[in-house]
Amino acid sequence: RTVMRGIASILTLLVVVCCATATTYPGYKLSSVTQTSFGYTGVLDLISPGPYGSDITPLTLEVYYYSENTLRVKVYDPNNARWEVPSVVVPPVPTSQPSSLNYKITFEEASFGFAVTRTTGSKDVVFNTTSSMFNGLIFEDQYIELSTTLPNNANVYGLGERMTSLRLAPSTYTIFNRDVGTPTNVNLYGTHPFYVEHRATGESNGAFYLSSNAMDFVLGNDFLTFKTIGGILDVFIFVGQNPNEVVQAYQTIVGFPHFPPYWGLGWHQCRWGYKTIQDTEAVVQNYAKYNLPLDTMWNDIDYMDSYRDFSNDPVNYPQAEVRQFVQSLHANGQHYIMIIDPGISIDPGYPAYDQLLESGAFVKSYGSNDPIQGKVWPGLVYFPDFFHPNASQWWFNQIQAFHATGPEFDGMWIDMNEVSNFCDGQCSSVSSEADVSNLKFNPNNPPYLPGGTELSHNTINITAQQYIGMMYNTHNMYGWSEGIASKDALEKLRGGRSMVISRSSFAGTGSHNGHWLGDNDSSYDDLYYSIPGILTMNMFGVNLVGADICGFGGDTTEELCSRWMELGTLYPFSRNHNSIGQRSQEPYAFTEVLLNISRDSLNRRYTLLPYLYTLFAKATMEGGMVWQPLFFAFPTDTNTFSIDQQFMIGDSLLVSPVLTQGAVDVNAYIPDGVWYNYEDGVAVKSTGASVTLSAPLNVIPIHMRAGTIIPLQEPALTTTQARTQPYSILAAVSPSNNSYGELFVDDGEGITNIPDSTYTYIQYTLTNSNNQLVLSNTIVNSQYTPVNTAVLDSVVMLGVQSQPSSVSFNGASAAFSYNTTSAKLSVTSLNTPITTAFT
Repeated sequence: RTVMRGIASILTLLVVVCCATATTYPGYKLSSVTQTSFGYTGVLDLISPGPYGSDITPLTLEVYYYSENTLRVKVYDPNNARWEVPSVVVPPVPTSQPSSLNYKITFEEASFGFAVTRTTGSKDVVFNTTSSMFNGLIFEDQYIELSTTLPNNANVYGLGERMTSLRLAPSTYTIFNRDVGTPTNVNLYGTHPFYVEHRATGESNGAFYLSSNAMDFVLGNDFLTFKTIGGILDVFIFVGQNPNEVVQAYQTIVGFPHFPPYWGLGWHQCRWGYKTIQDTEAVVQNYAKYNLPLDTMWNDIDYMDSYRDFSNDPVNYPQAEVRQFVQSLHANGQHYIMIIDPGISIDPGYPAYDQLLESGAFVKSYGSNDPIQGKVWPGLVYFPDFFHPNASQWWFNQIQAFHATGPEFDGMWIDMNEVSNFCDGQCSSVSSEADVSNLKFNPNNPPYLPGGTELSHNTINITAQQYIGMMYNTHNMYGWSEGIASKDALEKLRGGRSMVISRSSFAGTGSHNGHWLGDNDSSYDDLYYSIPGILTMNMFGVNLVGADICGFGGDTTEELCSRWMELGTLYPFSRNHNSIGQRSQEPYAFTEVLLNISRDSLNRRYTLLPYLYTLFAKATMEGGMVWQPLFFAFPTDTNTFSIDQQFMIGDSLLVSPVLTQGAVDVNAYIPDGVWYNYEDGVAVKSTGASVTLSAPLNVIPIHMRAGTIIPLQEPALTTTQARTQPYSILAAVSPSNNSYGELFVDDGEGITNIPDSTYTYIQYTLTNSNNQLVLSNTIVNSQYTPVNTAVLDSVVMLGVQSQPSSVSFNGASAAFSYNTTSAKLSVTSLNTPITTAFT
């Protein structure tokens, strides 16, 4: 809603860098270094001052061996406490070394630097700050800089959030949360200072810079320079045999992805511009009329009374009518989510405002106990301070009270939490510039300005004070802290897993919230950019992520919306949403063309839900991604390293969408191996080449990888119904190897299901030898009993080269059919509980 709200987008200058220059600031010398039980500790003394003054000396160096694949390097001022990011790192600080290490660290003493080298595989150097081609460590009061070498023309991914290609080109990448819409190559809503660097050997490495201050990453052809304006230097370095290991190592540090409720993976419908409760009800009725799946109905700010949180417009959204509407959704197995902004209207007598002041849990003006004043939709507002010890209870009280008397909502959509502000700084007659004469530095005017845009632009004054520190340090964590409070409140209130979708994010957000990619446009460019956006967020551990389907700003077309429905119904988080004043874009809003494509696409999504849900469960248990780039699945295939117009869902499904207006085919890369068309089962054998795939308007090419097995379920109009439908197993035969797959089943919402093992987990194996195909399952865990109707009804095998003479199921003859053209075997009418072991 940025553009419509009159907030100008400020474009950050991107500087393309060819190569680093010779050392200007050699930095520090390593005066002493001592090996410890956990790694190393040392002392750094200044050799020469840096560019902006107030260099700090001495410094303490600490090196921690976190795991066999993870190293932490920390440099800080031993004499004066400086800002350090709280609560993000999950594992405790180690006190001993792991039994084995896949890396080693060496130091250069005269001009301090360090190098991290693999001890296995290629034994490449993965992180090296010792080169004379760039500055040494710079550590000043308002400026920290550290550089590392990279291979020439390195494959680097991450460093978000921004709308750009998957593989990063040499440029300057600013990280600082802003409400700026979605212009390309500009820092957007989230802070994720983590990257993966991938090499032709198939090995990957990465680094996570634990910082919440504004920062720049200068990526050159053969180096990467980190620049920030506060805090300390705190870097985690990861080595992996492949990119998945690097992502899992990173997520081990910031938290494994949140496990959403099953219904959260269903279809969501929203728009800014459902002006009345009758408009909203009509949408639900039309979904039913046209036999379209719908799990969750959403409302944007239209429902609010004068745009105040926790209120209903008494004329257009009367509280009693809204409550009755939501109850009708629940009776039909559906759900409801509405938007909540953090700004609390300054309105005495308004309970949220009165209780916020009473709690003291608000962001304060610098040097004062008074709340800082901002301006958003309701007008002048105060902002809750979610780091304050009273904030969580105050937030829960508001949510509980609104839930008790208003709509019995099931999830929360938290927006405007960068934090966004319609003024630059403080919105009052008081100057937006706070008096900082008692500080050693001016937060509003740092000597180095990441991105070149004033820090208080479209946000509150950067000197504003939260309970744990100044917004200069905490700004990028505002949405992160609100997200935790929202998750905790919802789970306490409802007793089930939470569904919170946040616009602003920080490292670790994915462990408690989902995210949407922000205020995109109805364009083919934005359709494309949704793919690298989702892939990158999955690397960051934000697996529950999607873009506004059919586009938020501008009028969509039937063709564009059709293509977006085909792609968007495969997003991890799948929601159609657009802006006020734009033409309607619900699946039934055009002709039968969009309607039929939408119905087919939605039915495909609901059929795939057991597979998607299993991917989410696995990521919560061990780290990982739901969507992944092709190079994650094919790490030694250099052709895949830049591909971001195709993607993998798990290890099984390759998706090659049409992203161009008027196109009826798509040029797609098919990696080496055997693949099967998901729709008809016809095999494609590739040695790793680009092919032209037919893709008329009603087709999105999807191929299933040989050697994989996925669980499916008959679709229904809600996930509540779908969970009771019969299952099927789709197995893609490998010509030379076995095939594998798995299924995770639980009650769909229990908060402690995974830690308490109250779920059923089934592994499937298809062996192919001696002209015999044998599919069997292994019940790994059976602590949850699915509903009685959850039966395995059919098994489909792709790539069966000849018609079988017989098929048996647990020793008894089974009905089957065989398609000679597609080499597809279908075994039907099995009607056995999904938890029954079989061969």
